[in-house]
Amino acid sequence: MESFSVASWRTDTVSLLKFFPVEQKLPRPRVEDVGGELAAILDRDPPALAPNSTVAVCVGSRNITALPTLIAALTGWLKKNGHRPFIVAAMGSHGGKDRAGRREVLASLGITEEAVGAPLKLEEETLVAGHTASGVPVWVQKAAWEADYIVPLNRVKPHTAFRGVVESGPAKMLAVGLGHLESAVEVHRAGLAETIPAVLKFHLASGKVPFGVAVVENPWKETAAVELLTPESWLEKESGLLRSAWELYPLIPFPELDILIIEKIGKDISGTCMDLNVIGMGRRFPHELSGTKVGKVIALTLTPQSDGNGTGVGYADLITEELASRMDWGKTRLNCETSGFFQGAIQPETALDEEDAVRRAIRALYGGETKLPPPGCRAARITSTADLVQLSVTKALLDKLPPTVSRLRGKAVDRPVDNSKTPTS
Repeated sequence: MESFSVASWRTDTVSLLKFFPVEQKLPRPRVEDVGGELAAILDRDPPALAPNSTVAVCVGSRNITALPTLIAALTGWLKKNGHRPFIVAAMGSHGGKDRAGRREVLASLGITEEAVGAPLKLEEETLVAGHTASGVPVWVQKAAWEADYIVPLNRVKPHTAFRGVVESGPAKMLAVGLGHLESAVEVHRAGLAETIPAVLKFHLASGKVPFGVAVVENPWKETAAVELLTPESWLEKESGLLRSAWELYPLIPFPELDILIIEKIGKDISGTCMDLNVIGMGRRFPHELSGTKVGKVIALTLTPQSDGNGTGVGYADLITEELASRMDWGKTRLNCETSGFFQGAIQPETALDEEDAVRRAIRALYGGETKLPPPGCRAARITSTADLVQLSVTKALLDKLPPTVSRLRGKAVDRPVDNSKTPTS
């Protein structure tokens, strides 16, 4: 899979927007030795496992910063204590329908047998292990269910489609991810907020899930906390970690923007490729007012780690031909059909490049004959919706910075990207 970097800035054209770099003042708690911290937690309060057990360690499709280190620490601790761990891909419909697609997604996240010290079992066969109290089937991978134990490791964060006691995290991985497409379809149809806790209750009652590992990240995408989840307090503890994740969650520090340019979107960044908690939940649910209200969202490219899955691309107003060329519409539609949000797979207006996209946005916002943005144009540019410590803003925003935002030293930058160039490693 190719590496990615944003193409070099174009200097041979007249720029439409002039940006100034700024930085948010955000909290930065962090764990220095992530692997050591997890091993120490397990040593302090070791889970009670039967000797010589097989353990299915669940890994998802999100780009958790220290994911290979955390998985290696977990499998290392299990092996040190006489157990036989292996890795299963608990990512629902992500990675497509086959083993090769899931292996590729895991490899893009640094998860290989050599890196984590455990074999990968990426079997396609699933089964219904039982039902929740309300009758929802609990789908799981056969390979995982045949293990003695199942242990999920995932980041806790707010979801982009619902609010619940728990949202994205280890519980959702067990409910939505562990049974491939089947579990994802069932839980989405039954309702995420109600069904995730119910499926968690089923798994904990089965005795096959002795513990889980939860991770919270700070705005710099560093590990802020690593916690062990145990059956007697799982739901309460994961819910508390969700509140902590919200406290650390980086958002755009302006209530309204006319134009937002996002350099890269992707499944490794958010389930909807660009986080709707950031760009405005109203793009998915018109009655929701959370997040920044944005006139026009422009997305420039799709990360290679997405492997063509651009779920959520429909929440942008404009994309570039560069982004469109990276799309696998089959994978994207499958993911959106699974979640029930078809809008996420609709192709937005497609521009030649960034400059063309900005011109179209300006005409749409200010009138068909408008060629240049007015002085009051409130535009911002971000690397991704997960990279919000530093961003660039136009003068209309620079003159009204909130107290938590400061200007960085440096000249203003005219920054249309030349999307005709191939991204370099």
